[in-house]
Amino acid sequence: MLISYDKIRTVLIVMMDRHLGNLVVSLSSIVALQEYFRGKNVHFVVDSAYREAVESIDGFDRIFYFPRTEIYGRNVLRRTVLYLKFIKKIRSISPDAVIDLQGGSASSAVSFLSGAAYRLSNSSARRSYVYNTKIDLPVGKHKVHSYLEIAIALGANIDDPHYRLHASERRRNSLGPVLRKHGITSEKPIISIHAGAGNIHKQWSTEGFAEVADWLSAQGFQVIFVGAGRDQDKMDATMSLISHKAYNLGGSLSIGELMALFEMSSLFLGNDSGPMHLAAAMGTPIVALFGPVDERRWRPLSPNSVVLRGQEPCDDCQIKRKDCDNFPCITLLSPKKVKEVIGELLAK
Repeated sequence: MLISYDKIRTVLIVMMDRHLGNLVVSLSSIVALQEYFRGKNVHFVVDSAYREAVESIDGFDRIFYFPRTEIYGRNVLRRTVLYLKFIKKIRSISPDAVIDLQGGSASSAVSFLSGAAYRLSNSSARRSYVYNTKIDLPVGKHKVHSYLEIAIALGANIDDPHYRLHASERRRNSLGPVLRKHGITSEKPIISIHAGAGNIHKQWSTEGFAEVADWLSAQGFQVIFVGAGRDQDKMDATMSLISHKAYNLGGSLSIGELMALFEMSSLFLGNDSGPMHLAAAMGTPIVALFGPVDERRWRPLSPNSVVLRGQEPCDDCQIKRKDCDNFPCITLLSPKKVKEVIGELLAK
């Protein structure tokens, strides 16, 4: 027993990572910890950007939303005031234990300043000296097991690592007018495509996405491109190459509405990204396009998914990634292969 269960009255689970994918794959661990501490006061900290992603998770006494954008977008004085207000909220619940799943710079500071006597995270946490209990994480397994290992070490039971989200009725209702505005109907099947990604080595070609989108549209599917503001250039370039009808909803949907769209979609096609993991959590069939990133650690957690790449990554990819000009592991992936696999998945 790493934490004296009987001495714990109030628990704070912290998952403040700024990457959507990390949050999504940690959800099974978060829910397992919530169940393990049932009967205690269980609170949760998450980045405010992902409020809608966790709004369907019941059972927390309170969810604290870390205002990262507001804090880091202000001058030093205003930033300090906002940060101290957030810490004051955390300390108001007097947590006995903090479980920091990610162990990042921001979360380690919150863990330390919370005032909790027990502070637990992984042994490779950014500021490991902050924690008085540390867990060694498994090597070479999917990222979900990194988070699950912490829950298991505490005594939690894991029934299913594939946690499923669902969109709230409120987000489904707000999605409807957006779709109608663009002429998208529920009468025809929808394919959601995310052509962007955080890094260039994760992005398949614009021409490839355009060819596949044209092919899908010609078969009667409503092809919808989704993404954040940073993906807009990629989406615009792709749309300019498409001959058939396709829809660009980039920057138009909140995370909750994106979840509702994935619920409606017959398939998600996209690069290794946060939306890919979100689609997996919604149970959407997925064709995931990978470059040099190890899919053993980051593949979509869905039994109805396929990972594709052009060729296997180079042995020294971790060393040469910054110097690689064309990332053949993803750029050599042919539209023909992508269409073939999509056809197989849709046939199921």
